Amino acid sequence: MRSLKRIIAIALLCATLAICACGCAAKSKPLLKYEDSEISVNLFQLYLSRMKGTLCSADYFGTTAKKDSFWDTIVDAHEKTTYNTLYRDMVLDTAKSYLAAIALFEERGLELPDSYIEEIDEELESLVDTVADGSKTTLNTILSEYGANYDVLREAYIIEAKIAYLREDLFGINGSKVAPTLIEEYYQDNYARFKQVFLYTYEYVYETDENGDNIYYKEDGKISYDTSKELMKDKNGNTVTDKNGDRIYVYTDDKGKQRIAYDRVKGEREILVDDDGNSVTVDLEGDELKLIIDKANGILEKVKANDTIGFDMLVEEYNEEEGSEKFRDGYYVTETTQYASPEVIEELFKLKTGEYKMIKSKYGLHIIMRYELEDAVYTRDDYKDLFIANSTGTYIFMNDLLSKLLSDYVASYKENITVDEALLDGLDMKSVGVNFNY
Repeated sequence: MRSLKRIIAIALLCATLAICACGCAAKSKPLLKYEDSEISVNLFQLYLSRMKGTLCSADYFGTTAKKDSFWDTIVDAHEKTTYNTLYRDMVLDTAKSYLAAIALFEERGLELPDSYIEEIDEELESLVDTVADGSKTTLNTILSEYGANYDVLREAYIIEAKIAYLREDLFGINGSKVAPTLIEEYYQDNYARFKQVFLYTYEYVYETDENGDNIYYKEDGKISYDTSKELMKDKNGNTVTDKNGDRIYVYTDDKGKQRIAYDRVKGEREILVDDDGNSVTVDLEGDELKLIIDKANGILEKVKANDTIGFDMLVEEYNEEEGSEKFRDGYYVTETTQYASPEVIEELFKLKTGEYKMIKSKYGLHIIMRYELEDAVYTRDDYKDLFIANSTGTYIFMNDLLSKLLSDYVASYKENITVDEALLDGLDMKSVGVNFNY
């Protein structure tokens, strides 16, 4: 069988699977009900703790979200909604979606293979061994911070597998059953295309010698010397060699100082890196920065007088972005695309086709223009790197599309779910632990 871990991993990639829902939990009051299926208070607390873990991560609010004062912060003055209410209601809506999905699972007569249950049990037993020293009681103590125990967590895992199984039944493995028209519709609704003229406002710091001159290297990593200059000699008149055993060539500058002669035509400079392996850069300042800004403003004036064809010519002439030749027809992004300069994505989606804007990021100045989408560009070989996921071999947006399609499927079921409002009033984000792992 296909690995259950892979099935669950696929499910967890979906936005709506970020907080998992579940059905019947033993010895706990039901919070949500749909016919014979239900979500218990304990399961809902587990979902709340997972959401809290997500929000306490570095990608969101960090350690700030561990404080009660954060959850009491009002985010909507008109509705007087706090973070506590906002995210609890998000969890509630997701829980409804999954309870509805379980109803659809049952209605379609699906059954989770026994092998899937066996693998879940093996996973849980491994959890007992690795985090609880072999004691289920110890694991229950750990899980109690999240309102759960071994049985609650097991039930959650089973339902996660059922949701993934339902998705494959409806849409095929990796969306193989989804009609091309639905794929194109999702692409048109969610993607934007842009081109840019990018100008750096920083420069790399290169390796230098003791005189502060940039060192130039050959392809084999050895130093590239200008052999038309004179050989370096020591005080005894002997030829001096470097650490590689190569003879060093030098010249005398206009101040009478001897300097190493590098071949700046055939050689290449080496960018300095820090202890973490990141390239070292320095921001441009003063007159150097002013020249870049003036250049950008001059390009902007030219943009005003041109259409997209004219902008293409400006990109060709002025763009300094490395690697832009790979996507000569522009970049295709969604509002959630992990782009190096997120401010570019934010401003792009405020523009209409043909509109442009200059944006400053920590890397430089971006003069962007939004272009009309080309049909089915995700099928083109030259755009595979933007649209095809290496892990699945299918479109990177497929999981989001499947989540949307599943949400559409279960919408009518959600309308018939009942909520115990009295129990819900006693549940909030502040009262649960920060769950990063379960």
